[in-house]
Amino acid sequence: MEIFILGGYSRSSKFRKTIRDFDEGKLTYIEYYTSLIEDLAYLCGVQDGSNMTIIQDPQIDFHDIFRPFVESWRGVYYDGLLRYFDNNFFYRIPVFVEEPDIQRCVISTRCRLLKKFVHYKPVKISVPGPITFVNMSKTDLDKVELAYSISRLYILDVEIGGIKPEFLQIDEPYVADPDFDEKFLDVLDGCVRELKKVYDRVILSIYFNVPKSSVLKRIFDTSVDLVCISFVEYTDRTFQVLRDVKPEGSRLGLGIIDGRDIKCEDYEYVKKIVDKVLEIVSDRKIGALTTSSSFELIPLEYAIEKTRLLGRYGLRILEELSKS
Repeated sequence: MEIFILGGYSRSSKFRKTIRDFDEGKLTYIEYYTSLIEDLAYLCGVQDGSNMTIIQDPQIDFHDIFRPFVESWRGVYYDGLLRYFDNNFFYRIPVFVEEPDIQRCVISTRCRLLKKFVHYKPVKISVPGPITFVNMSKTDLDKVELAYSISRLYILDVEIGGIKPEFLQIDEPYVADPDFDEKFLDVLDGCVRELKKVYDRVILSIYFNVPKSSVLKRIFDTSVDLVCISFVEYTDRTFQVLRDVKPEGSRLGLGIIDGRDIKCEDYEYVKKIVDKVLEIVSDRKIGALTTSSSFELIPLEYAIEKTRLLGRYGLRILEELSKS
């Protein structure tokens, strides 16, 4: 069973000031980059010391999940702000005007950087899933072809950069949207098959909502190694969807630590969720314990405490499962 954080962290007050000072011309790039490296190394160390089995890119220098790619690809620019689902968190809307192409690598660059801090644990880079990317963008291009193009750029990134993370996580919260068009499930399957030709382990994460049973079943029919869903927002509905689908538990990641609330979860409540899932899944196994979303929406000190909490709970659950 893996234990990991689903996404990035919020910024420290020190690094927020660094960004402001750099934008105002008060700091050199070297001073900005040094501050970034210090905080990235610290947050990787927090994860390592909290018993995470996979180290997630903290992404503290990302303004939103789309922006690094928008700024590194040709054929796309960003427009005005839009709310990112039901959060007080906004993203700049990507606008695709032509077939995108790589100017600078993002995934391999992040991986090379993190490998300087993480020497003996696998690294995970999370990226916008192709379906979520195209449906939360503006474009006159064919969205199906654009989704495949985005997947190919994720592949080309590591082929050019010469290094890849042990885990690629594609974030697909859009598949849980009530208006999600299920025709994109065939596209998602094709994108995953392409990614799996290059990436050894692919995780698909769904957060903020739970998809319909028909959607989740089709997702489990793809070749992704893990499907992470949240048990925080709509717990009863999530269990009902699981009963309908009855997936392999070894391919299921449980989002049990709330990434949007500073309140710490009680162990007995978390264990109760795990036990109920074990009664439903087809193989009585759990693939991963994780968070319900990234930690970008809560202050850093709470995110660090919740990282440690997830690690403690994960080890305790592993120990209890080994005895059963």
